[in-house]
Amino acid sequence: MNEQWKNIIITKISVAVYVAPNTGKHIHKGRPYHGLVLNDSDSVKDYVFDDGRIMRTDENALFYLPKGSFYHVDQHRSGGCYAINFDAEISDTPFSVSFRNTESLLYHFKAACEAWKSKNDQANLLAMRALYDGIYQMQKEQKKQYIPKTQVSLITPAVEKMERAFTQNDLTVCKLAALCGISEVYFRRLFLQIFGISPKEYIIQKRIEYAKTLLSSGDFSVSEVSSLCGYAEPCHFSREFSKRVGISPVQYENL
Repeated sequence: MNEQWKNIIITKISVAVYVAPNTGKHIHKGRPYHGLVLNDSDSVKDYVFDDGRIMRTDENALFYLPKGSFYHVDQHRSGGCYAINFDAEISDTPFSVSFRNTESLLYHFKAACEAWKSKNDQANLLAMRALYDGIYQMQKEQKKQYIPKTQVSLITPAVEKMERAFTQNDLTVCKLAALCGISEVYFRRLFLQIFGISPKEYIIQKRIEYAKTLLSSGDFSVSEVSSLCGYAEPCHFSREFSKRVGISPVQYENL
């Protein structure tokens, strides 16, 4: 990702589309537009370019396909992707960025593709938002490469605790910082620098993803899901869920 991305101005959106598993072209001869693509959680593919370059795109990866490029796609694991094609004054080589957390990106890319499909009046703006959010997230991820491994390992005990115990309603940032043997202020700053979101938001997003699984199963009421995800009050859970998913738990349950 070169320096041009810092001042990029997107001049046109060609399309925003979800490419379902086992669909789409496998051979591309001279892309008419630049493309920014977000893989879903099941997609792993290699993009083999005519100059011999091979770009692996893993699950949940965000990657760039240059305008005018020639390539073919080798699929390793069947999955879909959200693609936005655009025009801009930029010249760069293909690259892929993997994220530990793609909730925000996924929300914006989904919204853009759904709006484009329905010919929504705001489709162009939503696609612009998704693109600029993706570019911003990639730039932040690039900066993380310069974070010393000692700092990353410093908060590892807390991250492991969060992965195991995100549904515990007594899991606090204060306790997580103490687990790492550092101050709460320093813990928050390190976590934000490494993950791009606050510790609290990280926990909430883990809970929301778990809630989606429980609601989709049809085995639990919204109140039960709220409790299982660590919320003392169903109304609090409903607010957090609606804010991040765009619909209420009841609506999600009935999809």
